[in-house]
Amino acid sequence: MIQTLLRPVESAIEIPTELDPRLVDTAGKQRQRLGRLSPAQRAVLILDRYPELRGLPNCDWERLSSGTSFSILFGETSRHFARLELAVLAGILASAGIPTQYHREIDSAIRSVLDLLQQRFGISSPQAITREVWETWGRDTDLMRTLTIRLRKYAAAVNHHVADYRERLSREDQLQIDALLLPPLPKQFRQRFVPTAEQLAAAQRQRKAKTDVISECATAILALMLARYPSMERFIRWYRQQIELIEPGELNVPAHLVYEDDELDLPRRPGPDAVSMEELRWTKRPVRLELSIWRPYEFSQRRYAEWIQNTTPGTRERERALGARSHWTESARIGIHADPHAYFVEAHATEAMPWFMGPVTEWCARLGHPPSVGRTASNGQLGLGHA
Repeated sequence: MIQTLLRPVESAIEIPTELDPRLVDTAGKQRQRLGRLSPAQRAVLILDRYPELRGLPNCDWERLSSGTSFSILFGETSRHFARLELAVLAGILASAGIPTQYHREIDSAIRSVLDLLQQRFGISSPQAITREVWETWGRDTDLMRTLTIRLRKYAAAVNHHVADYRERLSREDQLQIDALLLPPLPKQFRQRFVPTAEQLAAAQRQRKAKTDVISECATAILALMLARYPSMERFIRWYRQQIELIEPGELNVPAHLVYEDDELDLPRRPGPDAVSMEELRWTKRPVRLELSIWRPYEFSQRRYAEWIQNTTPGTRERERALGARSHWTESARIGIHADPHAYFVEAHATEAMPWFMGPVTEWCARLGHPPSVGRTASNGQLGLGHA
């Protein structure tokens, strides 16, 4: 048992009229105003709506999110016949540090379970759900098969989190709040009535079937990677041949070229889940890469000239373009721009590009973004200068 800590919300906390969600009648505006309130102000609204919650010890109502507060005050929870008990549960879960998203899932599952019980037995409050009600309901085997996940979440919230919260209170506090708590599932209820084992076995069979397919797919993909490496090596060899022609002046720069090849692929139809590895047959598809080989200085010179040309004289954009070119002109005397044996490849996108252009495109896209603090490339270098 732990000492009961009462944390009353300060009654002096005021809610400005222009931010009071009770003064508007649309859900959108109510959400907006709740989001602009502080956690303490939202807690005031909840305790004003449900005064019974003030006697709930060890609950930090300021930990409720804006979304949960909306549900309790104006949303589906507020219109439910067990709205007070659901509000109590929200406070207990928030105080236990349960994430908001998981609480939404639990709240939806519990409301669904309570609604089904109300439809079946005509109950008007959760306190009417007795052990006999649970037992009678549990004998509906067909219904129980559809409630496996919802009843698991109900048990997680009520039989675990709420029970743990209650266990930490004094005997006096327990007696005081028992009427505010949702009724737990009877012991062994899920083991006796919910066909969990049957569903787990079915799920396991389904996972195994998928795993078998994935294993074969992984083997096929690995084989495809190994088979495609030679195509990349052929391109590199072809590119070096072009450089050997450029160096002595046999090929003028910029050189606009077309590279063509055949690369291996796997059949798209039927898919990997419809065939076995033995039935897979390699296919070939033609690829085409249109590219231009530049010297870095000439490429940058053209880029800045186009930038300036596409701006209007006298505008701030024209001044930025001129300033950027001036800065580049000063820095172009050194580094890669001054290297007569450095070349820049400009690829022109087409539908039939070789497979390795996809990873290259993603790599180039990342070059324009500064690296996160503490992250470096595999060689320990940072930035565009090491591309």
